[in-house]
Parts: sequence; structure tokens; C-alpha cells
Amino acid sequence: MMPVIEADRVTAGQLASNIEVFGGPEPGDSTVRVAVRVSAHLSFADLLGLLTFEGELTWGELGDDAVVRESLQYAVLNTTLDTMESYSRRAMAALRGEPKPGDAGDPNIVRFVRAVAVAVTRAFGVAEPEGSRRLCGGPVGQVLEALSMADCETW
Repeated sequence: MMPVIEADRVTAGQLASNIEVFGGPEPGDSTVRVAVRVSAHLSFADLLGLLTFEGELTWGELGDDAVVRESLQYAVLNTTLDTMESYSRRAMAALRGEPKPGDAGDPNIVRFVRAVAVAVTRAFGVAEPEGSRRLCGGPVGQVLEALSMADCETW
């Protein structure tokens, strides 16, 4: 399922210069920019795929919700909708313990995707869909407290 972007919710703000793409200060950059807000509705699979394959998160950064959210901003801007859908499928396959052939060569992909799933649930409040393969005796959303970001023997 593709993420939803509602065109009527795109808003434009003031023109500004000396700022970078995300609104931070960029002294000496006279490029004029306009603040644009786009409302996008992303599923658990979308978030998982973006943060796994485009977010450039490290293992250490997965515990920092602010870094996870910031990484999502970059990932969304750097990814086409088709690529996002592909990332979602790849990430969900790895989450089930069945990585796609191109990802299967990475011995840490399943463990990393499961750690990203924990971070997605914690940072965004959305969990693995019901009916997905169960991890460690229950869906990711039900075992977060028990895991406490610790390793699970079935991982």
C-alpha cells in the first residue's frame, strides 16, 4: 500500500534566506527558500523501510528518538514513492526473518531491522501490524517492555 500525500494540505510559508533545507541557520547562503509543509501518512512498514534502508541510522542512534525522527526527514526527502514501497517490502520480509535475496548476504539485516522496528514503535507509536509473524512470543508492539532494546534469543 502506498503512503498517502494530500495535495490540499501542502502549505507554503515565508520566504527566507541564510537557512538550510530543514530551517537551520546557514550563514552566507543567500539562496531564497520557502518553508513548505507536506502532510504524509506513513505506515509501520513505510517507516521501517525508510529508516532501515535510507535513514543511515547506526546501532547507537536507534535509542535516540530525536535522531530517529530527524533521520526520517532526510529519508523521506531522498526517496521516491516507488523506492519507499520497495523498502517497505524488503524491511517487512527481513522483520519476518526472510530477507530478500539482495539483503540476505548481510548477516545482521534481520537483527538490525528488528531493532529499527522497536525504535519505530517507541518514537512514532505505531507497531507491527496484527497478523504479522510473531517475534519472541508476541508482536513487536506487545513485547517492547520485555525486550527493553535487549537481544531476543530468537533474533
